[in-house]
Amino acid sequence: MNRIIHVTEEHTSLETYKLAMSLVVPRPIAWISTYNDDESVNLAPYALFAVVSTDPHIVQFASRHPKDSYHNAVKRGAFVVNFASVDQKPLVAKTSMEFPYGHSEADEVGLSSYRAPHVNAPMVDGCHAAFECETYDTAHVGGSVITYGLVKTIHTDPQIIAQDGMADFSKLNPLSKLGRNEWGATRAFT
Repeated sequence: MNRIIHVTEEHTSLETYKLAMSLVVPRPIAWISTYNDDESVNLAPYALFAVVSTDPHIVQFASRHPKDSYHNAVKRGAFVVNFASVDQKPLVAKTSMEFPYGHSEADEVGLSSYRAPHVNAPMVDGCHAAFECETYDTAHVGGSVITYGLVKTIHTDPQIIAQDGMADFSKLNPLSKLGRNEWGATRAFT
């Protein structure tokens, strides 16, 4: 088999990032909500998101440089992972734009939110599922930053829960990120 060999040291970080993100697909969107200093709602989508441990239940989101979500999660000690669905893609895309610190992305796109019952962070109305997280740790890797959260509470819309107690994937209908500026809707099969 012929292959193109990409030696990462021979490319810029951005070139390597773009190629890798077009290969590691689909990536679920974590719509991270935190409070800014003035209690306004910061809301940002992260495609570098994953469950990294199940005992304890730890999730992470990462960015190529520290952003408001990271700063707020460290200051407040909490964040919420809201699971965006495919029909929310236009709102998710708008909240990915750069806004000045303290400007509420949730207000900008017309989303309402409420204070999470167990952590010091907001939750977005209209999402089928959410994780309330206490900020567990952070790691700086080069210019990137990873924020880890201990999942304290899982919220689910009863309409997406199947008889076995797990989420029905088709009803969750999660939005994912693909390569370039492509978004994805994933179909389950057995």
